[in-house]
Amino acid sequence: MSLLLCLSGQIGSGKSSVSTMVATALGWRHTGFGDYLRSEIIQLGGDPDDRKALQDLGQAHVGTDPTAFCRQVLAAGNFHPGDDFVIDGIRHVGIFDILRALSIPSQARLLFLGAREATRIARVETRDDAQDFGRASAHRVEAELHEALPSRADVVINADRSLDRVVADCLEQIEHWRQYPRP
Repeated sequence: MSLLLCLSGQIGSGKSSVSTMVATALGWRHTGFGDYLRSEIIQLGGDPDDRKALQDLGQAHVGTDPTAFCRQVLAAGNFHPGDDFVIDGIRHVGIFDILRALSIPSQARLLFLGAREATRIARVETRDDAQDFGRASAHRVEAELHEALPSRADVVINADRSLDRVVADCLEQIEHWRQYPRP
């Protein structure tokens, strides 16, 4: 059974770091919605570090043609249905549903990284855009990260723990899914 591992979580939960480390540990390819949007913003001549521009562009894609958006992100990561693959930055239940359909015969699983606000703030403080945390967290694109995605997730991982522990928890969950795939 092949697996499309979809990571979700609020700003500062560790999505990008965890997805990179999990993919490396497993020898799988990976990509993220943020990676795709940054490359698109660069092509448009914008600032790839402008979180508001990333959020606005992502929301525009979701509102215009979410299936095409998902196809483009998967293609940018060189994903082919049936591959084992990691993708991060899932911010909408509908996007996860589209990814699940596009990835068949791979089984798509949604892993949510749940972290307290204090943990997320501490992590974001090291970034250049730390002063934008409040505005970015309240952006419309982040709305489903509070309840809809955690409740839809196959598993919620405690992301308040050390990065190594979070990655180990993710790898343990993946092993469980591979041993006990959905029918």
